[in-house]
Amino acid sequence: MARGKFLIAGVALLSMLHPVWAQDARPAPDDAAIQTMQKQFAEAYNRKDADAMANFFVENGFRITPTGIFQGRDAIRGDLQNALSLGLHDYSVRRTISRKEGSLVFDVGEWQAKLGDRPFHGYYSALVVDEGGQVKILEETVNVAAPGR
Repeated sequence: MARGKFLIAGVALLSMLHPVWAQDARPAPDDAAIQTMQKQFAEAYNRKDADAMANFFVENGFRITPTGIFQGRDAIRGDLQNALSLGLHDYSVRRTISRKEGSLVFDVGEWQAKLGDRPFHGYYSALVVDEGGQVKILEETVNVAAPGR
């Protein structure tokens, strides 16, 4: 009886770990693919295409910004649309750190844009994955730099 309970508990534990193993089996995106994705994201931002920007996120991704936490591509799309409505333009991104961790890539960098002629910038971190041969954002955190920084 005890042996059967142990076996059931072991099978349950292995089934919970299976998604972790499956994720680690995926290749991490390479640097060139991430650079291409960031360039395409910036191009979509500058043409004010929230749909294209949201499609760079996995379906159940997260985006954390000064205005809140957004989960899922539809919520992220709404947040991106709100960001676009601010009127920022000339958006660009510069990565300063990129590190592979299993099937994930951890990126950190700085973003820049203008509102009229006034420059704005901030910092971001992102977890990037390969999803079916496409680079996708699993989680992104974005902030706005304090004045004078």
